[in-house]
Formats: sequence, structure tokens, C-alpha cells
Amino acid sequence: MSGRHSTEGHRERGTAAAASPRTPNGGRSVSARGPERRHRPPGAPATALSVIAGLAILVTAACAPGAQGPGQQMPPGGASAPTLLTMGIIADAEPTGPEFAFGNISAGASESKYLLHAPLTIYNDRAQLEPRVAQSIPTLENGDWTVSPDGRMEVTWRLRPDVKWHDGTAMTADDLVFGYRVARDPELAVATRSIKDVDEVVATDPHTVVVRWKQVFIYANEMGLNAIPPLPRHLMEPLYDESDPQAFEASPYWSDQWVGLGPYRMQEYVRGSFIDTVAFDDYFLGRPQIDRIRIQFIGDTRSLIVTTMAGDIDVVPVGSMKAEEAFTLKTEWEAAGAGSVIISNNKLRNADLNWRDPSAPWVQDVRIRQAMVLLLDRQNQVETLHNGLSAVDDIFFPREHPAYQLAKQRGLPDLSYDVDKAHRLFQDAGLTRGPDGVYQSQTGAPFALDVSATGDINTNIQEMLVISNAWQQAGMQPNNIVITSDKDKDEVRGRSQGAVLTSTALGYTSFNGYITDEIRSESTRWKGANIGGYTNSNYDQLRERVFGTVAATERDQIAADLIKFQLDNMVYLPLAYSPDVAASAKTVRGVTGTLPDQRLTSWNAHLWEKS
Repeated sequence: MSGRHSTEGHRERGTAAAASPRTPNGGRSVSARGPERRHRPPGAPATALSVIAGLAILVTAACAPGAQGPGQQMPPGGASAPTLLTMGIIADAEPTGPEFAFGNISAGASESKYLLHAPLTIYNDRAQLEPRVAQSIPTLENGDWTVSPDGRMEVTWRLRPDVKWHDGTAMTADDLVFGYRVARDPELAVATRSIKDVDEVVATDPHTVVVRWKQVFIYANEMGLNAIPPLPRHLMEPLYDESDPQAFEASPYWSDQWVGLGPYRMQEYVRGSFIDTVAFDDYFLGRPQIDRIRIQFIGDTRSLIVTTMAGDIDVVPVGSMKAEEAFTLKTEWEAAGAGSVIISNNKLRNADLNWRDPSAPWVQDVRIRQAMVLLLDRQNQVETLHNGLSAVDDIFFPREHPAYQLAKQRGLPDLSYDVDKAHRLFQDAGLTRGPDGVYQSQTGAPFALDVSATGDINTNIQEMLVISNAWQQAGMQPNNIVITSDKDKDEVRGRSQGAVLTSTALGYTSFNGYITDEIRSESTRWKGANIGGYTNSNYDQLRERVFGTVAATERDQIAADLIKFQLDNMVYLPLAYSPDVAASAKTVRGVTGTLPDQRLTSWNAHLWEKS
């Protein structure tokens, strides 16, 4: 499961016994209704049993095979010095608490998570889903994914038998059941919206888990670390059962004492400075090629770029630089042969119009919305604003995706730059130009609108000015608004009387930005994916069919119909890709681009090589 747009479920706490109940065959089961953790009252002393358990944990960790000191990390034979790779990440991407191991967090913050831990599934660089801790991907065809007539589902996960925690303990199905207990806990500040419709997680044997769903969820056979994470039950469950949520979140198990399943294990963590990791000899996919990886937290992007150009950073993962910031690396560092800048088109810049005022010109006629795009020289914006590192497109899907190709085959409107055609469309829609050259509606009101953009990125403001200038020259009256407050950003966007410039992640979840249930309003505290208030029952029904269809081939046909609906009706104004950027020094091999559903550079770090 990847991070998807949905509403997080809430469950009431119970007072059931701390240990998960055993299923008849000896496995463990946790349902969405219980059991809940048993808390020790605040300030109460630890029981003798918990103290003994804690000492046992410390002794076990100290003596375990995965607890070697730095001097024991030499490659076999000790013939050469250990290889060290330094990854540079912006400091504000440093994860905290349970987010260290799972949950929906920003690009950049996930890198340590996937170095030190391992999911059941992962996407490769060809956007193909691969098993990792799982033995195989559950599918309708192999029988591990079943759907009942009422929409309830069962997904059976068969786990590899050779997976070990970093302390040498074998990973079992009970670790995934415990991970579900933690991930669904509403008292923990971890965003795991993608499992809100899970009804029960059952371990049927040491290496098999069944996840039961309340309704269809098209991503049910994906299990990344933002969904149900395996967690070391033998270490964490006593602490979870006996402590309050704050103490559990503050546990060193989420930082310098982390014990995971990933290709690298924790060696040292200095908060705000760095994380040092060492290759895990017993990693189930084979010992990593590079002996040590240091994650270096750096204060700002400028310092990160300078440090990279100086040769002190080997890899900059996605999320730490914008395209305009990476241009220096592209033109100087890459041009000098020092490394490569890696571009991934995972988002599309677009303008979301406000549909709440039926008298607004753009609401009244689709030709007006088409003309607003035709007035924009989007290719020139790519060259000037993104230094050629982006590309013009109209569709919220990667070009390689089947739904993209199918939509193209259905025939889509031509939105290429054409000022003369734009003026003809305005006039055909009933707009006239006054003596001052400004277009007016049939009631004589000037064609005025707000154009809003956030001020956190310089190119956002530049983009707003370029678009406003093009519309003003054509006879519109744009009013620029720079949104500077994160606190009020959602409300300002929701109340905008015009166009809000934003970025939308590519893929199925992009459809959520225009459904009725996601409309932002004062009653929702301006939360929701639908910024502009667009509503159309036909659109809602098509979107519902997309997310209710498990079979990918059939789903993509419906998705293509919905893409055509979006562009035929100009539900949004497309601009150009907002590229994700990463960088890799010439001495490093194996770093690839990223995907919309997995904005993660270190997905294959165990295969990287450094010379």
C-alpha cells in the first residue's frame, strides 16, 4: 500500500487483555475492534515482570548476532577498508517517533526507513510491484486475493522464512499482526490512512498472514511501510502493552536502538546531525555491496548543493531539492562529469478553478476554460521556469501507465499554445471586449479572477506572474495572491475566487481532487482534496467505479474514460510536470529514478556499488 488520499478511521479504545488472542490454529489475530493495549496508570511503578523483561531485552540485544561493533564490519578477509556512502538530506526531513519506521511521511524522510527496515512489497524502477519480505504478490489469479459479492476481501500474505531482525531473531507472522495493532492505534501520531478499511489481521501460521478488508481497496496487494509494518514484537510488545502512548512514541526503539529488517542496521544516531548504518550480514536478499551508509542531515538546500559539489555527498535522494535548485548541479557538477542529476516526473502542476460561483465566466462555458490554457505558452514556461528539466503534459498519470495510453487512444482536446484560437473560443462563448480591451461577460462584468500560489518556492511565484501576465495581455483581469501562511493556506485556497496553482501526484488518487465528498468548506475546516468545489454526479460515479474495480485491466479502461471526461470538460487547467530531483556521484552505481507511488531513492540500496 502506498500513501493514498482517504479519510483516516477512528476507533474507540477498549480494555481487553494486552496479549493478542490466539486463533484456533495457534496464530494471532487482531481486528479493528480490539484488542487494545493495557496501560499502566501514569506514575505507577513498573512491575517486576516488566523490569525483568526489559533486562532480558538489553541482554539479548547485546549478545545478538546483529550487535557487532564497528570493528567487526570489515568485508570477509578484511583485505580492504569498508566502503562508505554519504547520503545528504535536508534536516527538516528527519523522522521522529514511530514515523522512523512506518507511516505516510514526506519524500526524503523515508530514506532511513527503507535502509533500516523492509516492507512486504516494493516497486522497482519499471513501476512493477515486487515481493520483498513477502514470498509473492497476492493476485486474483493466484488465489491469494479474493473478493466476495458484498465487496469484502481477503488478502493472504505468504512471508519468506529466511527473514531476520537485526538482533538475529527470526521474523514471523506475529510481527505483522503486532504491527497492525500499532499502526491502527488512534493515540499514536502516525498517518496510516490506507488501512482504515482493514477489519482484521490474522496469523494462520508462522509465515502466513490473512488481511481481511471491509470493502474493496485496489491497493490491497501493496504493503509498503506506510501501511501495516512488521514490528519486532519480541522487543516492542511489552513496552506497548505497559506504557502510555507518549512513552511508547519516545522509546529509543524508534531511534538509536531501532531493530529492523532492512539491508542496513543502526550503528549510531546523533539527532539533528547524522545516522550511521552498517550492512546487515544476514539480510535476506544478500549482504549489501556497500559496507556503511551515513545519512547526513544538512540545514538547507544551498548548503546541501555546496557540500555535494565539494564531493562530500555521494547521493542526494528525492525530496531534498527542487528542479530550479538542482539546475546548478546539472550545469556545473554534472557537466564536469562529477555525477548525474536524476529527474522523475511524479507530479503535474495545474490550476484548480473555483466552481462555487455559477456566474463566473469559466464556470459557465467549457470553451472559456479551454481558452485559458491555450493562452499559456507552457513549453516556454518549462524552459524558463524549470530550466528544461520538466515537460508539458495534460494528464494526471505517468506516460507509461496503461490508463494514459488508453486515454490518448480515445481522443483528447488539443491544448497547444494558440492565442488566436483562444480569442475565437472566448468570442464563441459570448464574451466581448470593452473599450479598455478587457473581456466582459454578457452582463457586462469584467473577466476578473484571483491567481493564487504558495510563496514557499520561488518558481511558484514566477509561474503565477507568467500566467497572470499572459491572461492580462489577452484581456482578462488577474489579481495575484501569494499565500505565505501555512496555517491559513487551506482556507485561502478554498475561498479563492479564481485559479489556485498547485501540484497533483500522478496516478489513480488524482481523481480524488474533484469528487463531491472531498470538497473543502468551512464545515470541513477547509480540509479535503477538492480545492475548487467541483461537483458532477457522472464524474463521482466514474471515480467510484475506478476504486471499486480490483482487476487492473478493467480498471484502467474506466480510468481512461475518466481522464477523457476530465479533459473534455476541462475540470482542471493542466500546466507541466513538477519534477522530482535526485543526484548521484559518478562513483556510485545503481541509483535510479523514482515513482509517483514510491518517491523513494533507496528502494534498491542493497544493490548500490561505490568505487
